[in-house]
Amino acid sequence: MANSYLVIGGNLDLRYQAALKTIRKEINDKEWAAENNPDFFLLDLATTIGIDEIRDLQNRLGLKPFGCSRQVSLILRAENLSVEAQNSLLKTIEEPPGKALIVLTCPEASLLLPTIASRCQIVRLPVLPQINLDKEEESIYQKMIKRILPSPVGERWQILEEAEIANDRLKAIEWLDKLTFVARKLLIEEVEKEKKPTSSESLYFALLSSLSKTKFYLEANTNVRLTLENFLLDLPLLSC
Repeated sequence: MANSYLVIGGNLDLRYQAALKTIRKEINDKEWAAENNPDFFLLDLATTIGIDEIRDLQNRLGLKPFGCSRQVSLILRAENLSVEAQNSLLKTIEEPPGKALIVLTCPEASLLLPTIASRCQIVRLPVLPQINLDKEEESIYQKMIKRILPSPVGERWQILEEAEIANDRLKAIEWLDKLTFVARKLLIEEVEKEKKPTSSESLYFALLSSLSKTKFYLEANTNVRLTLENFLLDLPLLSC
């Protein structure tokens, strides 16, 4: 009998359905339903999940089940857990009250502290393509790249402020993914167009390296604003 699961991959709805399926299998009850279930606690916040919400969850899990054999909790957007909240949740995952079952869902395990992910049984869903830009949006990101690269740091920061991502980790990661997608296309076009290495080609390689590093740090829960500032400072200042 397992006490904690982490569902990763897919999209939000697929992760939710997989979580419900995992719960039914774990408690060995095909008829189990989340709706109007006093033994089920859903924690689903699109904003930061703090320590107060985790304490509420812990209190709920400590109650004696009404009709089910186990208290069940589902944290649907676990990537929104603050570091403080994750550290508080860790003890509950390690020593759940009674037979409590905790299920978390998240796009990638790397968005959680390793101590959380390592203590959960992982349910992996197929990874869905995350980037789907139409021509208009792709053009916007091309122009953004060509604004950022030749600009001094102050103007680069203004571009990020316009994107409204400096205080939102998920938006910042999505922004980096879209920039990466477009930068790769620009690099491929540059390589196909020229027979020998060019300064633009080197520039796109440098950009892709910085984007990859910045995304890694953001997924490791570093400070969003400081990480983006370092990204801007890390980029070479060249004409494009």
